[in-house]
Parts: sequence; structure tokens; C-alpha cells
Amino acid sequence: MAAPSSEEIRLEGSLPPPDQVFKSSEDPSLCKLCLKQYSRYTCPRCNVAYCSLACYRSEKHVGCSEQFYKEHIIEELKQQRGSHEEKQKVLEMLKRLEDQEEEEEGEDMTDKLTLEDRLQGLDLDRDAEAIWDQLTDQERAEFQSVVERGMLGDMLEMWTPWWSLSQKRASLIEEVGTEQDTVTKETESRTNASPPPPLLTKIPMLSSLLKGQPSESIKYNIVNILYCYAYVVRLHNGDHFTMPTQAAQEVLQLCPVFMENFSFCDVGEALHAAMARSNQDPSLANTPSFQSLVVKDVSCILIGPSKEDSLRFVQATLSDLHHLFSVARKKEGKDSSSRGQMEEGATSPELRQKLFLCKKKCDFLLAWSAEHGDKLTPLAMDCSQEYAFLSRELSQHEKAKSELEKAWGGSKPPKKDKTLIQELS
Repeated sequence: MAAPSSEEIRLEGSLPPPDQVFKSSEDPSLCKLCLKQYSRYTCPRCNVAYCSLACYRSEKHVGCSEQFYKEHIIEELKQQRGSHEEKQKVLEMLKRLEDQEEEEEGEDMTDKLTLEDRLQGLDLDRDAEAIWDQLTDQERAEFQSVVERGMLGDMLEMWTPWWSLSQKRASLIEEVGTEQDTVTKETESRTNASPPPPLLTKIPMLSSLLKGQPSESIKYNIVNILYCYAYVVRLHNGDHFTMPTQAAQEVLQLCPVFMENFSFCDVGEALHAAMARSNQDPSLANTPSFQSLVVKDVSCILIGPSKEDSLRFVQATLSDLHHLFSVARKKEGKDSSSRGQMEEGATSPELRQKLFLCKKKCDFLLAWSAEHGDKLTPLAMDCSQEYAFLSRELSQHEKAKSELEKAWGGSKPPKKDKTLIQELS
């Protein structure tokens, strides 16, 4: 019996001999995907010969295999019969997905609209709830975070008072001053203030308003008015004409000169009376450093922009107050008319009468300053001394507070032992 050849003793599934490697691509029994093993299977979709599941799922065959799985699954689903309850659940799920997509599309459209577009047509002073509804969840969260951290004031651009003096004029006040807080130093360094309000053109003659000699207390009353004006204007960050009625009422709350015919005897009394009134009203109360800064404002207004025009700022203050009372009175009349159409008896003639009398008071003070304004400039030094006293007092208070907090180890004193009676052994 003849010996078997090398081809006859080759094991099934083993690699071909080296002399046949270059013929493997043409061998119909070889795997068409790996070209290493003999094929054992044939793809039912593309009829390609392959040797194993790994080759069937390989990248060379992935397009055909994935499509096969997909068709197989779809065919299986077609053959299944679901109950009415299952079909209803599927429909509800599809409905929820559709609603969710519409909601997300609506949110995307809202985000695309700018805040200015969303707030268009709303009254920023009165439509607070409508404005809040127009904010996105992210905008509401950011706003609440800013309020809770006390950073709302830092976001506002600080208004530069029109009575801010140049460094040369401010030095007249600094000579009697002591240490200043950071707010005051920042204010003093400003030289880009807006121009003062225009002066009232038709100022009557004092003789047409008053028979006899005017009272000596008028100059101190003007100091009180200057403090109240500067206080309210700073509270509104220079935008007191945005809410003229509120600003006018705040001036009347602080200043007893307009409606109560109150008279003061000196500068200190005039200033401290206004400071005391601001402390009594929670809506107007502010820090001692703010009150001290307003006293400095009064000094600046009394000194004026120059030696030759020292009354310019005083007259500008009285003219701006006259304009504020006039605008507030007109606005109150319009608001009262609109309220009267909806609700009977909603008019406010009493407030309009008060504002009219305040305008007349400003006319009188402007007429007085035109003839006796030289009596006001020396009062700037008295205000400067008062400002220096308040600054020293504030500095001492801060120093004592710092020492106490250091001793306490915090902003609050340590808790005391509540034991009232202790048994001695």
C-alpha cells in the first residue's frame, strides 16, 4: 500500500501548506473574511463564506449582520399580538414623549428670546409678578442668590452726585476733616459728575412774597432741606425722577420745614433732626457712614462750584426740588383720575395740595437766596466740623467693635452660663 501524500494527512481546519498561501484568496473553501481558516458557514443575506461567529460580527461584515438582526427583531415584533392594555400603555408613553419634546422646544424658544424682549411692554415699577413670571428658572435662581448674598447693590453703577467738587474745592472741607471711610474717599475722588439741574427761570422778588425782614432761621432751615434732598437722591441713586411721587413724599417725611413750618436755631440741630427722622422710618433708615456722607454732601452744596458762583449748587437744589414737586403733583393727578374711573373716591387732593405748597416754599427760598445767599456759604464750615465729628465717632465705634469681636472670637459675644444658683460643697 502506497504511503499517503502530505495533502492526504493534513488535518481538517488546519492552515494550508506554505506553498499554497498565495493561492488562498482564490480557494472557495477558505473564509472570505479572515482568509485564515476554512469556511464552515454561509451568510443567508450576502452568501459570503465565513468560519466563525467572530468573523460574522467583524467590521468587514458588520453592515450585513446588523441589518440581519434588525430585520429579525422587526419580524418577531410583527408576529407578537399585544393586549388592549399593553397597546394603551404604549400610546400613553408615546404621548408623554411627544409632550416632553414640545415642552423642550418651548423652553428653547424662551431661552432664545432676550430678557429685553420678554419684559417689553411691562411696567418695571408695578408689574413685579409679571416680570418674575417672565424670568427663566436659572435667572430666578441667580437673582435669589444675589439677594441672599447682599450683592444686589454691587451690581448697580454708583451715581456720581452733580455737586461733587474738584480736588481743590474739596480740600477746603478736608482741612477740618479726619479719617474718612472708603465710601467717602471714593466719592471725593470723582470729577466726572453730571451737570447740576437747571435753575428755575422765573424767580419772584422777595419783596413780593414777604413784608418785613425775613427770619434768621431761614438759613438753617435751608441746611435741613439740603440734607433731606441729598439723602433721598442718594437713596434713589440719582434716579429720583423715576418715581417722583415716592421721592417727593420721602423728602416731606424727612424735612419738617415744608409742611410743619418748623424752624431751626443752628446747623447741628438742622442736621441731627433730619438724621433722627431717617432713623425712625425703617424704609428710609441707613448706616451711620451713609448719614455722615450726606453731611459731607451738604458742605459741598454750600461751598458751590467756585468762589465766584458759590450759590449755584444751593439754587440748583431748590430748583430741582421745585421740579420734583411739580412732576409728582402732575403724576398724582393723572393717577388719581385713572383710579377715579375705576373706583369712586380714590383721588388724592390732599397730597396734591401739599405738593403745591411745597413748590411755593421753594419759590420763596429761591427768592431769599437771591438776596441773602451770602449768609449760607459760612455755614459750610459748620457742616464740615459736624462731618469731622461724625467721622471720628464712627471711627471710634468701628475700633471698639473690632476689639470686642477679637475678644469674643466672632461677631457675637459668647453665651453666658445660665446657672443662677450653684450649690457649694
